[in-house]
Amino acid sequence: MNQTTLIKTQKEIGGRVRAVRERHHLSQEEMAEILGIRSRAHYQSIEYGRTQIMEKHLLILNEYFGVSPDFILLGEIRNNEENVYDFISQSPDEKIKTLIEILTYVCGGEHDSHEKILKIYRDNLIKKE
Repeated sequence: MNQTTLIKTQKEIGGRVRAVRERHHLSQEEMAEILGIRSRAHYQSIEYGRTQIMEKHLLILNEYFGVSPDFILLGEIRNNEENVYDFISQSPDEKIKTLIEILTYVCGGEHDSHEKILKIYRDNLIKKE
């Protein structure tokens, strides 16, 4: 991924986190508390795409709101946008590899919770098949 794509991706991820918050009629303070973030300013920087979302926050979003990590990280892929990956047409194994690459970027290379996130994703794939 080039730098422009990474910045765009970070802002899109923040927008999807904001959409979850707004869908549940929560303030930024309330969402920060749910995610275990100590300040509204830090949470706000995630929404604006200035700070990378951490893996533990992806897990909390999944457990608390039922939002899958793949939605937060990838959202809907539209054919009219320039995308690095044609995620929809990839095999399940290719999707896992793509998610690992995205998680490595988004979470700053920390791998502690990758397995949990990938298990959630794989479980969702199996349910759909």
